[in-house]
Amino acid sequence: MEGHAYDDILHGNGYHLLRGVISPDEADTVRSLALSKLDEGIDQNGQIAIRKTLHWGSIIHNMVTNPRLLSLAHRLLGEDATLGAVTARILPPNCPLGGLHIDYPYWAMNPGLPVDPALMMQVIWMMEPFTEQNGGTWVAPGSQLWTGAPERERFEANAIQATGNAGDAVVSHGLLWHRTAINHSDKPRVAILINYTQLAVRPLTNLGPFDDDFVDGASEPLKTLLALDLERALAKRVKTHAQQT
Repeated sequence: MEGHAYDDILHGNGYHLLRGVISPDEADTVRSLALSKLDEGIDQNGQIAIRKTLHWGSIIHNMVTNPRLLSLAHRLLGEDATLGAVTARILPPNCPLGGLHIDYPYWAMNPGLPVDPALMMQVIWMMEPFTEQNGGTWVAPGSQLWTGAPERERFEANAIQATGNAGDAVVSHGLLWHRTAINHSDKPRVAILINYTQLAVRPLTNLGPFDDDFVDGASEPLKTLLALDLERALAKRVKTHAQQT
């Protein structure tokens, strides 16, 4: 299954829907947790972003290190892929339409970058059903293969809304053209956004600081994703490269 997802992300739609990555009950627990922490959020053009989600504990740690996601991240980005960002994103009712964009680090670089190898993989994890009514994310299938900066007219001519069930996850290439939709329902729509990047890419947000208790309690997969010993990780990458050349 994940092999098909890998091909779809790189050479097909530019995204793939993984169904039932966590249960609807688990998703509802995270949704309630996110809504209880709205006071920690930052208003981003009418949408709410909560960034310090790693400190919510094992429920988020298990999502970040989910084997299905890591399998894809390692294949797309390398075994030493790192965590670029983890954010809870809440769309209040009647929130404005989000800006059309590609993801970091691509928007900070010159256009025309190669699709393969990927520099970044994003996960939009649905904490409740995503529908056209409540703001399923707008995506343009195949746009990771288009060159140049995102263009509104071309996007609108091709875009569809990503829909799915609570616990599903849309995994996409960082070059996919997309934008947040308007929530036309009467309830907030909650997602968890996870960005995985190649080791050499500087994280978009500061995920820390992490105290000793956090580090001692972190699993080995989570420690690897956080690149807590970046110097050692980069040295290992250099050694591996030298052995292959």
